[in-house]
Amino acid sequence: MFVATAMVMLLSLSSCLVSKKKFDEQVALADKMKTERDDCNDKLKQANTTIEDLNRQIANLGSEIQKLKDSNASLDEKLKKCNKLQDETNALCEKVKQQLEQMTSASASEKDKLLKQLAEKEKELMNKEAELNKLSAELSARDAKVRELESLIAKKDSALQSLKKKMLDALKGFSDAGELTVYEKDGKIYVALSDKLLFATGSYAVEPRGKEALKKIAEVLNKQTDIMIMVEGHTDNKPYVSATTGPVNSNWDLSVMRASSVTKILVGENKVDAKRVTPAGRGEFFPVESNDTPEGRSKNRRIDIVLEPDMKSIMNILNATN
Repeated sequence: MFVATAMVMLLSLSSCLVSKKKFDEQVALADKMKTERDDCNDKLKQANTTIEDLNRQIANLGSEIQKLKDSNASLDEKLKKCNKLQDETNALCEKVKQQLEQMTSASASEKDKLLKQLAEKEKELMNKEAELNKLSAELSARDAKVRELESLIAKKDSALQSLKKKMLDALKGFSDAGELTVYEKDGKIYVALSDKLLFATGSYAVEPRGKEALKKIAEVLNKQTDIMIMVEGHTDNKPYVSATTGPVNSNWDLSVMRASSVTKILVGENKVDAKRVTPAGRGEFFPVESNDTPEGRSKNRRIDIVLEPDMKSIMNILNATN
């Protein structure tokens, strides 16, 4: 650009001296030089771009070469491990081969010894198997007994609930009046009759209303022939005082006589099987309430008719299991 400008100025100054033809030649020459210069600049730029691409390619090639070197190092390490594993495998195969050769060359006596040991082990195994089968059979039999026992217990519980309901229904009029209660305890049904319902004070003779209640109880029991009956007499802890001599001289005597009187009415007047009934006098020793209050002492003076299903079948199963 500078050269062109200078030449134009020179030509301007010497316009008077240079002909127009010469001027045109100079201008054409200047344009050619400018074109050649621009072409050189373009080629220079292209060359620089090519150099930069080549440098990047060289850098990438260097990275790839390093990766190949690292990969070769890893492969060399794996090859060493494979060779080591191959050596160990060959050694193991050789050892197994030697052991097989030793077993093949074992003497007949050693083979017989091994066969004898094997036979003994088989015999021992058969004995153990027979013992196991025996135990399994015994266990199955016990399981069957347990299931049978559970079934009987369930039937017993069902029978108790049924008996309790029947007693409550039969004695509804007395229980509503608070003269007796029916409840379940320890697998038994208790019919607790107040002494006021059954006896006069200090007496063991059963009153008419008490006989009526005992008749209702007997009607249920005569239909439940598998029920065992315990008649228990109870008193409070106040000492028994009698103005006359006779069979009753203590609370214990009174409880025994009262239990005996109730039993005689159940058996003699109401035809309950005597083999099912056991009278017992408990005296003052099994209170249900404290004897420190009149109310408590009143509840303790009672007759308990304890009803329990026949346990023979259950006991037979238990004895057979044991």
